[in-house]
Amino acid sequence: MPGRPATEAKSAYRSNEDVARRVYRSLKTPSDGDRTTDPILAFHFKDRDDYIMMRCNKSPEISIKGKEQTAGEVKFFAYSDFSVFGEKDVLFKLKDEVTLIELYQKGAIEALQFKSWNEFTRWLDTLDENGVQVSLKLPYLVYHAVKDQLPSMQNFIVEAVKRCLKSHPEGTPHD
Repeated sequence: MPGRPATEAKSAYRSNEDVARRVYRSLKTPSDGDRTTDPILAFHFKDRDDYIMMRCNKSPEISIKGKEQTAGEVKFFAYSDFSVFGEKDVLFKLKDEVTLIELYQKGAIEALQFKSWNEFTRWLDTLDENGVQVSLKLPYLVYHAVKDQLPSMQNFIVEAVKRCLKSHPEGTPHD
């Protein structure tokens, strides 16, 4: 759109569901029903030891992590640094206080970090809500599945992919 500064995000995200849906539909393959591979975002804020975690799925889950808590532990919202806010709107009321937003590495999802809400929403705008096809994630998944196997397994897969690519040059139809 003409006249809009290049640093301004083009879409408005008004709810946890808007953010979670965008991330979930963009980073999960349709066939992946495993809840443990749902994308997870962590939101850190200025002058607050606690941070907010959002599991991005069809119904986003918000939880609070304290500074010294171990994995798996969460804090009651009412006893956190965010107790004066509602779970549904805390991210949006504090978006100007964001110091770091992290996308945790899960399965084929790469870890990412954003230093501001604006940088994060610009990234959200680049995501394709139609999702990632499994074929785009397959090389990453195959690599991680065989990286600790004997070299013969890695070689077998590499050679099979090479043969397939040679037999179907770019631009020719595949079976």
